Amino acid sequence: MDWYVVVPGAIALVFAVGGVAALRTGWVFPWLRARVYRTGLFGRGQLLMAAAFAFQALAPFSDERAIRSGLGIASVLALVAGLVLTVLGQRPRHER
Repeated sequence: MDWYVVVPGAIALVFAVGGVAALRTGWVFPWLRARVYRTGLFGRGQLLMAAAFAFQALAPFSDERAIRSGLGIASVLALVAGLVLTVLGQRPRHER
């Protein structure tokens, strides 16, 4: 198996486990606990990033160039959207 398939797949697995744990129990990785204020939003962002890395891992298995390009574009858009959600999950709420 090639590294460009294994590495995104492993990263997708880590993000998926972290996202499910954040959504179900509110648990986040120990090095992120001081920064994450909204675990639900953070977990959704992690799941979206896991999907983006899964798209990257699946793209080399496609024979058609258009499908590979579509998966690449979907991967980049999902990665940016997941990053936005995780950053918003790390910002404290503004309560008045």
